[in-house]
Amino acid sequence: MDSLELNKSKYMVSNIKDILHNKLILAKPLTKDDINKINLVNPPVYDKEKYLIQEQWLYSMNIGEWEDVEIIIQGNNENPEVGIIELAERIFDELHLHISCALAYLHKFFPNQEINSYYLSTICFGNMANFDSYIFSGFSLAFIYEGHFEFQYKVKFKENGWPIGFEGGPL
Repeated sequence: MDSLELNKSKYMVSNIKDILHNKLILAKPLTKDDINKINLVNPPVYDKEKYLIQEQWLYSMNIGEWEDVEIIIQGNNENPEVGIIELAERIFDELHLHISCALAYLHKFFPNQEINSYYLSTICFGNMANFDSYIFSGFSLAFIYEGHFEFQYKVKFKENGWPIGFEGGPL
């Protein structure tokens, strides 16, 4: 990828509605017994046996030149959240614009990093917390920068597609 202008047809996922409605798989959180068996150093925090994060529904797909991009949709034990599915459908219609925006955003802050060294790893849809603890509905695009040193960046967007910042650091 040499330019920030992306060809829409290359980043279209033709069967996205089928994937979002029929092929997502529920990620199973660890139980206390699971945690004890694998002896985690920093186990998750529990609040009266309820997990503090929403259940996530997953699917992995190829998008553009990237393979195995993880798609994460928030939901509950039974289904992904309907409003979040609708958000994902809208975003996937213009995914090339959001990827281009995210890469331009990262390039603005890290001009010495080559654009073609970013690898799209995850697209997450749902409720997110900003650095000021503000909760908003939106999505994020997570990239791994594969250069001399590896970094991970997550560009966050409000549900209307407006970028609101990023977080990141070394891998």
